[in-house]
Amino acid sequence: MKRCCSCLFLILLFNITLFGQQRYEKGEIHDSIPVNGAHEETFALYLPQNFSSQGLSSIVFIFDPAARGAAGIQPFIPASEKYGHVLICSNNSRNAPYERNFALANNLFNHVFSHFNIKEDEMYASGFSGGSRLASAIASLTNKFAGVIGCGAGFSGIKEHMPAAHDYAYAGLCGNRDMNYKEMVENKGFLNLINFNSTLITFDEEHKWPPKEQILRAFDWLNLQKLKKEKPVPTDKLRAQYVKDYALVKQFRAEERLLFEAEQLERIIKDYKGILNIDSIENQYTTLLKSKPLKKKLAQLGKTLEQERKWVMAWDKQLREDFAQPQKVNWEWWKKELGKLDKLKDTENAEVQNMVYRVRFDLFVRLYSRKNELIHAQSSAQSVFIDEFIDLLKSN
Repeated sequence: MKRCCSCLFLILLFNITLFGQQRYEKGEIHDSIPVNGAHEETFALYLPQNFSSQGLSSIVFIFDPAARGAAGIQPFIPASEKYGHVLICSNNSRNAPYERNFALANNLFNHVFSHFNIKEDEMYASGFSGGSRLASAIASLTNKFAGVIGCGAGFSGIKEHMPAAHDYAYAGLCGNRDMNYKEMVENKGFLNLINFNSTLITFDEEHKWPPKEQILRAFDWLNLQKLKKEKPVPTDKLRAQYVKDYALVKQFRAEERLLFEAEQLERIIKDYKGILNIDSIENQYTTLLKSKPLKKKLAQLGKTLEQERKWVMAWDKQLREDFAQPQKVNWEWWKKELGKLDKLKDTENAEVQNMVYRVRFDLFVRLYSRKNELIHAQSSAQSVFIDEFIDLLKSN
C-alpha cells in the first residue's frame, strides 16, 4: 500500500501539465475512453460548454462503486456547467481492495494530467458508497485536492485515509433512508471535534447517488469555501450565496422540515459568522433549538439511531454465525426479528419509518455482498442460505 500511495503522490505532484490534448465534444458524456498505457482500463468524460483547451480547467474525479462511468457523471452535470468542472469517472474502479483502486487511480491521473490543462488548486474528488471512501482516502493520502464530496458513506477506517491536518474541504451528502446515515451523522461530529472544514447535507433519499440538486448544493458550499480564502473577500458573491442558502431555510420552515431547517441554519452560522452580519440567523437558530417540536424530533431521531445500532449489531453477529454454519440457521428467530421490524412500518413517526428502511436495507446489502463474494467459491450451502434469506427479506 505504501508504494501505491507514494506513486499517487508523485503523479499528482509532477504531472499537472499538458502533452497533447485530444478534442471531445462539449456537453456530452464520452464513455469508455482508453487510459493510455493501461490494459482494458477506460473512463467516462464530460466537458462543460464553457470548456476551453487553451486555458486551465478545474476537475472532478468521480468514483462509482460499480465502475459505471457514465452513471457516475450524470448527477454532476449541472454543477459542471455552473462551475466549469471537467468530469472524469473511472470504468474500472469499484468496491475492491484499496491497493487495486489506488493503482487504477494512478493510471487515470497519469492519463488525464497528460492530456488536459488542470488547475492545480481546483481538483476535487467524489464518490458514492465505497467510491466515497476511496475519494476521501485519495484526498487524505495526497493532500492535493481542494475538496471532497462524500456521498452515502464516510471513511475507510484506516488512519492514513482519514481527514486530519489536511487542506481540503469535505462535504458529506446522505439521504435519511440511507443505511449509512448513522455513520455520516457520527462523522459530522468527529469532523467538528477536530475542527475540520466540513459540512453534512442530508435530504430525503435512500442509498444511491444523490439527486443533481444535492450535488449542486455541495459544490455551492465548496465554492463558498474557496471564495472565503480570497483576499479581499468578495462579500458581494458571499451575499448572493447567503441569499440562496437562506431561501432554503424558508423553504424547509414552510414545509415544517425541522431537522433540515436546523441543519441549514447551523451551516449558515458556521459559513458566514465573522464575515456577514448573521445576528438574526443566530437568534432564529437559538429559538428553533428551544422549541418543543424540534426537541421532540431530535429525541425521536436519537432514540431511533440507538435502536438501529442495537439491531444492526445483533443481526450482524447472528449473520456471521449463520454464514459460518448455514446448516444450523434458526429461521424462526429471523422471522421473529423481521416481524418486530415489520410492525413498525405503519407508524406515523417519520424517523421510525426511516430507521426501518435503513435497517432492512443494511441487512440486504450485507447479504448481497456475501453473495458476490461466493460467485467463485465452492460453498453451495452458504449460497443456498443467502438466496433463501434474500427471498425471506423480499417476502417479509
